[in-house]
Amino acid sequence: KLLLQGRDALAVLQRLCAADVAAADNGRVVYTAMLNPRGGYESDCTVMRLAPERYLIVTGSAQPVRDADWIQRHIEPHEYAVLHDASNQWSVLSLMGPRSRELLQSLTADDVSAAALPFAHAAEIDLAHARVRAARMAYVGGPGFELYVPVEMARHVYLALHEAGRGLGLVDAGYYALDALRIEAGRRAWGAE
Repeated sequence: KLLLQGRDALAVLQRLCAADVAAADNGRVVYTAMLNPRGGYESDCTVMRLAPERYLIVTGSAQPVRDADWIQRHIEPHEYAVLHDASNQWSVLSLMGPRSRELLQSLTADDVSAAALPFAHAAEIDLAHARVRAARMAYVGGPGFELYVPVEMARHVYLALHEAGRGLGLVDAGYYALDALRIEAGRRAWGAE
């Protein structure tokens, strides 16, 4: 989880990313590849605009150091943009599957319906006594949410999800299951494809 901030943050992202990162305005989440000048694939990430001139870049769990270095090396000397690795501040809990919205709604008074939180959008919600950013997307495709939880609240939110999900068939999924599902969904993984 990398924070890119400053008046030129958007210009940096627009230059490095294949997708239009300006679309991340108004709560949208942009899934994009980061490309080198030859058009080669450097990484895939999601970008969320947290505030004017402040973006959260979420990379794969194995590559934040590499991606941070890549971005940092491509901030031009005349550009005002500062990159900070905030990975130690946030945990990500992925809630995926056909009953994910039902489970999430049972733990929050905030509206997480498809109308209020459509695909590729994010919003801050109260969840099990924590303020979290809920992004309506799933790396494995299909319905789901990525929950960005302050690290000190991650265990509490995880346990609350499991308690509420007991009757809904909630189970933990391992990496091999996630990898197989993301391949079926056509999601890329740096170093694998």
